[in-house]
Order: sequence, then C-alpha cells, then structure tokens
Amino acid sequence: MSSDEIVDPTVQNDASVRRVLLHLVLPFGALVVVVVSIAAIGLHSYRSTRAGVTALTNELLGAVQENISQEVSDYIMPAMAGNIIASGMIAHAPPQVSDRVFNSYGAAMLQSVPQLQSFYLGDEDGHFRLITRGPDGKNQERTTFEVHDGKQVYHREFFTDDGVKTGEQYTDATGYDPRKRPWYANTEGKTDIQWTQPYLFATARQFVMTSSLRFRGSNGHTYVFATNISLNELSTFLDHLRVGKTGNAIILDSKGRVIAGRNIMQQAEAAGWDPNKMVLDPKTHPVFARGYDHYRVRGFGPRSFELDGKRYVTIASPLKSSAERWILLLSAPESDFASFARQSSQQSLQFAGIIIVFSLTLAGFLIRQVRRSERVARKLAQQGVQITHESAAVQQVASTPQLFDPKTDPLVLTEQLVHVTDARRASIWRLLHNGEALICEESYDQKQDAHSGGFEMSRTELGSFFEAIEAGDVLSVDNAATDERTTQFERLVMRELGTRQLAVYPIHGPKGIIGAIVLEDARMAAHLVYFVDLMASIAGIRLAETADEIESGHGLPADEMAGTGVSASPRPEPQFDNMLMRAPQVAGVTTSGIYPSVAVLVITFSDPVVDGEAETQNLLVLINKLATDVQRIAKERGLFGVEVAGHRMICMAGCTVEEDHTAIIRIADAALTMRETFMATLAAANLEPVFAMGLDYGAAFGGAVGEEPKVFNLWGQTVSMAELMAQGASDGGTIQVTDRVYAALRDRYLFRSRGSFFAPHLGLGRAYVLAARR
Repeated sequence: MSSDEIVDPTVQNDASVRRVLLHLVLPFGALVVVVVSIAAIGLHSYRSTRAGVTALTNELLGAVQENISQEVSDYIMPAMAGNIIASGMIAHAPPQVSDRVFNSYGAAMLQSVPQLQSFYLGDEDGHFRLITRGPDGKNQERTTFEVHDGKQVYHREFFTDDGVKTGEQYTDATGYDPRKRPWYANTEGKTDIQWTQPYLFATARQFVMTSSLRFRGSNGHTYVFATNISLNELSTFLDHLRVGKTGNAIILDSKGRVIAGRNIMQQAEAAGWDPNKMVLDPKTHPVFARGYDHYRVRGFGPRSFELDGKRYVTIASPLKSSAERWILLLSAPESDFASFARQSSQQSLQFAGIIIVFSLTLAGFLIRQVRRSERVARKLAQQGVQITHESAAVQQVASTPQLFDPKTDPLVLTEQLVHVTDARRASIWRLLHNGEALICEESYDQKQDAHSGGFEMSRTELGSFFEAIEAGDVLSVDNAATDERTTQFERLVMRELGTRQLAVYPIHGPKGIIGAIVLEDARMAAHLVYFVDLMASIAGIRLAETADEIESGHGLPADEMAGTGVSASPRPEPQFDNMLMRAPQVAGVTTSGIYPSVAVLVITFSDPVVDGEAETQNLLVLINKLATDVQRIAKERGLFGVEVAGHRMICMAGCTVEEDHTAIIRIADAALTMRETFMATLAAANLEPVFAMGLDYGAAFGGAVGEEPKVFNLWGQTVSMAELMAQGASDGGTIQVTDRVYAALRDRYLFRSRGSFFAPHLGLGRAYVLAARR
C-alpha cells in the first residue's frame, strides 16, 4: 500500500474536536459568561447608584447653578455693556447731535433687547432726557426735562417702534432735579458702573434695577448715562426652572432680599411693593429659609438637612458677574434623585433580562456566522490597511504647501501614487505644442528613491501612444512591449528600468486632455482607481495653471522676463553696424580678459540650394527676416552680442569680468523665442526646419581686437562646446545643450535626455534637449 492511501483517523478527529470547541462550546461558554456578567453588573449598578445619590444631587445642582449663573450674566450684560457703548458714542459725538445719538441708541436697544425698560441721560446742569417703552410694552416714549416760561415741565413725545411720531404732551415737573436721583447721585466721584437697589413699579408690575455710568463729553460737560433693566423676565426663567421633580431656585442679594424667583409678584404684593421687605419668610419658603441660614453660618457650597421628616439638599453660590454680590440658592428633595436611581436600577435589571433572552435566541445564529465572519474580517482587515494607506496619502497630499503652484515640483503626487499602488515608477506627463509633444513634469522611481523630469517625446516618435492618451480612456497593458500602442514608449522609457506592466490615466483639463499619469508595474486592485483619479484631478489643476501662465507670459519671475534680467554689472546698450549685432565698445570690453559665466548659443543653418535669380532674391528676403528677428530678440533679452559667419550665428551673454548668473537664463529664454520665431517663419515660407541650436555655459576669454572700429571676439571651450552641440543635433529645430546648462536650468526649464557624447580633450559627457519653460 502506498503512503498516499494511508489515512490517520486521529488527525480528522482532532480537527473535529477543535472545530466543535471553537464554533459551539466557546460561543455558548461566552454566552453564559455574558449572562452572569450582565446580572452581576445590574446588581452592582443598583447598589452603586443608590450609594451615589448624594453625589449625583450635588453635581446636578452644580450644573444647574452654572446654567443659571450664565443666564443671569447674559441677562444683565446688555445693561452693563450698553452703558459703556452708549457713553462712548455720546462722549465722542458733536454736542449738537448727542441727543440724536442718545435717541437712536435707546430706540434700537429697546426694540431688540426685551429686558431693557428705559434709558436716562443727565448732566451737571440738571438737563435730563429719557427714552422708555410704552405702557403696553410696545412703542416708545421720549421725555425731555425743559423750562418753559420759567416753569419746569416734561416734554413727552410718543413714537411707534418704526420711529413714526404719534403725539406729544407737556406735564408739570416742578421740583424735579435729576441730580438728586439715586441713579445720578451714586456715581459721584466714581468712574465705573454703579447699581441702584431694586425698586418696584406697582402700576406697571415691573421689578427694576438701574445701572449708571458717569463720563465726560467732548464739550467738557459731565454726563451720567443710566439703564433700567427689568427683573421680571429673570423671575419668569426661575419660575419655569425645575431642579429634579419639585426643586427650584431663587436669587437673593447680600442682605437676604429676594431679587428674582418663583411667584415674585405675589411676594411684592405681600411686602406692600417695598423691596426692602421682600425677604425670605420661613412660613412660605421654609426650605430656602433654612438653606439661607446654613449659608450665613457656613458660607457657599452644598448643604443637606432634614425638615419635617424629609431630607433636602441646597447649594449656595455667588453670581460673580452680577450686581451687588447676588447669591443663587438651589434646593431639591433627595427623594427626587433617589427615586430616579431606583427606577434606573429597575430598568437596568429589566433590560438585562431582555438582553439575556435575545442572547439565547441569537446564539444559534452566531455559530453559523462565525466562519463567514472570519472570511469577511480578513477582507475587511485588508481593505482597512489599504484605506489607511490611501487616507494617509490623501492627507499627505492635502497638507503639502503650494500644492497647486505650478512653479513647485509635484513630488508628493508621484510619491503617494507609488506608495498606494505599489508601482515601480509613477510619472506625470503634459501635452505641449497643441498635442505634438509630451513633457515629463515629474517622475519618481520607488526602488532608487529618485525624482527626475523634463524628458520630452514627440508625436512622430509615439503616434499611437498619443492617440491612446487623447482617447480619454484608462489604458492598462500587461506587457507594454507587445502592444502596438505602447511599444515605442516601452523602448524609450520603460526598458531602462526593465518594467513591463503599464497603466495610463488621462488627465482632463478645461479644454480636453492635457496630460496623463503613467504607472509602471503597479499592483493595484480595481477599487484603487478612484485614488488615481483624485491624483489626476489635482495634477490637472496644476497642468492647467502651468498652461495659463505660459500663455499669459507669467510663467517666469520678473527678473527673468524679456529685457528685465539684472546682471552682476550693468550691460551697455548694444550698437549695430555691418555685423548682425556688434558687441558694445569701450565700457566693460576694452580690456581682454577671462569672463567666468559666459553663455554661448550657436545657431547653424543648412546650406541653401537655389536655382535662378528669383529664388535667390526670395531667399535673401527670408534671411533678412530671420536676421531682423534675431536682432530684435537679442536686444529684448539683453544679449551681449551676435556674430554671423556664413551659415552660423553666435549669440553671447554674460561677457563681464564679474559673474552674471542671469546670463544663462536670458540666453535660454532667447533660444526658445528664436526657435519658435524661426519655426513660424519657415513654416510660412513652406520650408522644413533647416536650423539647429547648441548651448553651453561656462568660462571663456575674449576682448576687442583690431583697429577702429574694433571687433569683439570670444574664445574657449564654451564656444567650441556650443558649436559641437549645434552640429550634433539629431533633428532640425532642436536646442541641444550640455550637462552644465542642464545643471543650471533644470529647476526652471524642461529637458529630455539626448544621451552621451565624446568631446576631444574633455572625454565623455551628457547632452540634453531644451524643451520649454516650466
């Protein structure tokens, strides 16, 4: 018998026992533990709740006390703050409009703040103004203390809330002097807000206090502004307040007089409308009277006592922001909270029983769902990890400063794309020249942890790849080398890293497709597509901003715009003669020397082939047009000089003894402008690009030579390298530069790698193609 046919029954038995223990015994054992725990917790909750009744009562009363304290503070704040605001307005107003300011402020406050009843304004000469509510609580009455024909009268005017005058009358005011009124007298020698004792208006059934403030006006007079605030609304609030079931609250002053509380009007009538007699009566308020006695003996804080066989809890606390050191007194029977505790405990036991019944019912379903839950849990854990990665990536992107500034590199976008999708490399590409070229804005290699960019590809090289991007659909290829749409891209870009799988996500802009996100060897699930779409949207905003800045001419800083570059030393004004553009004489170039930061641009043209005089004349006109454009661009960009020798042009910048760090920027900008101008001019003449450009940057030596007029000439490896770059350009209309130019301009301009080259006496170097500004 072979070993494959031997079966060990103990293995299956062990697995069955483990499965039963895991899926049956363990759940029921856990259920029993839960039931016992619920019962124990319910019993403990019942006992601990009863033990904590007193603490709960104190805490609840403390919370109510804080609420009432805030309510009282909010209630009287308009009177205190209003005095300061109104006095400031009147003090700084011209004397002739101070009455209008007083009336406007009072009318607005009476209309918007219900507890305010009236406003007074008096001065040291006995002048007096009043604005108050009407008898029905609506409309307004304005009263002025005046003297007519030697007789003191009140001039009363009646207005609606909308400011429409409805009538007026004069009443006798003989003997009235506002300076003797309490609201005026108690501010004597004081600069802060003063309060009067509460007083009652029996006719209006209003319990009122007055706050007043003394100040000096711009005319030198001393004024007192006063505000009457009603305490009726505060009593209404306390009257509807419930502490527990039957408890309530009351506000007293430091002498034990009632300021606000339940049934305040009944207490006022019993006291004969005398506020000084409105004190706590042990017959009508026995609990509050006992609580106030405890406060007088033991001070503020919670107290408990027994009265008529029933225990009560009171708490006395100061109202810090109130007038005249008011005291808040709360009271409630302990039974209110104890009964709540008993009911809560009983309900807890009932709920425990219901939970036990449902637990037994659900126990059967638990067994069936264990295995399914395990599978779902594993999937959820995987998704949770992925969501965490995505959330962290989105947060990292969102917290990146200047995320949408096209002048900064989008490093965070490619890094987070690689981190979330686990791609080998992620890159962002932008369409240029009406879709004829692709520029790599940013590329990140995960394995090498390196960023790069500035690579350019033309439609002639990757026509099918361009069409796939412009179609607007996501392109995913398992082997880019075998798909005709991505074969050339794999050869030019991917083969260097050895990647195979390719995913391309178009970037949509306001005018259509403006670029693409490219992921190489990305191991991503289908539910991650939305994250890539989010990154594509952010990249789209950046690319759109870049396109707008390029079109508007705002892509360069001010010091890099045409003609605005500032060199280390002033650049003399160029002179023109029989050369295309002659280097300036005398200033700065009369002495031959070494110039440390010279930028040299060499432009070579193919030798023309012409037949006949007519073609020769047309060619001369075209050459003259190109030469004129070079003169204009050179002058606009502040170049040093332009020499012409046969089919070559040599443009120079930075020929100064001091270093000119802007020379390379100005000549690169001039090169891009010349290329676009040449392309347009030659296309108008129905000619192919018959020119190439070479650019280098470094030290050179030169000076003025010959008799007058002297000619400036430049020598050195910088000149020869620029000419070598022009001669080695592969395609017409390209600007080929050395690695020194690339190192100086890679943060400002876009490049694509051209490969290695050999230069005599220098050895191997790398060449790049200058594509565009960033």
